[in-house]
Amino acid sequence: MTDAGIVLVLIASVAAIVNGALGHGFSSITVPVALLVYTNRVLNPALVLVEVCINSYVLLMSRASLGAVWKRLVPIVLGLFPGIVLGALLLSTVNPEWLKLFVYTSLLPLILLQAAGVRRPVRLTPALGAPFGTGLGILYSLTTISGPPLALLFNNQGLVKQEFRAALGMIRVAESTLTALAYYHLGLFTAPSLRLLPWIVPACSSGDSMPKSFGESA
Repeated sequence: MTDAGIVLVLIASVAAIVNGALGHGFSSITVPVALLVYTNRVLNPALVLVEVCINSYVLLMSRASLGAVWKRLVPIVLGLFPGIVLGALLLSTVNPEWLKLFVYTSLLPLILLQAAGVRRPVRLTPALGAPFGTGLGILYSLTTISGPPLALLFNNQGLVKQEFRAALGMIRVAESTLTALAYYHLGLFTAPSLRLLPWIVPACSSGDSMPKSFGESA
């Protein structure tokens, strides 16, 4: 295993533990560190395939509360489509170093706001949900990161823990699946990307990225 592979395994294991406790955070932790040794164009496709599985499991475990929140999330899901297409196209064309700069400059303010526990009651209407979904789609398809903005939004909706996880699961399944399809059509699933999977998947298993119980959410 190369030094880059060791770094990826270690950070993915830590991120998997956090994801198992909160229901999100895998990419938010993995990507900033892994970008020190890989480019987004190589790293993202591998992470997206892993996240399709992780997010599907989270949604499955929280399906009982999905009925209470799914109608409010439809505008966000619809907004994801154009955002993901645009973000995937940018990923396939933009200079990798500029993408790294985008990740770090966009992620830091979101993490700080989330850590500060910002609480402002926001009504999730279609007028807000659709553009939010488009921006989220661009961010996710460029970085595979969406946890901080989603947590900020849902923490201000007055959701209980089970509803929070159900909402998070629904959006993250939609964005990861749509992004995987966009990457496939753009030919981004290359051999260097797929070679990362044997390092990431065991790290997720050992780190227990799957939540142990439904109640263990953020």
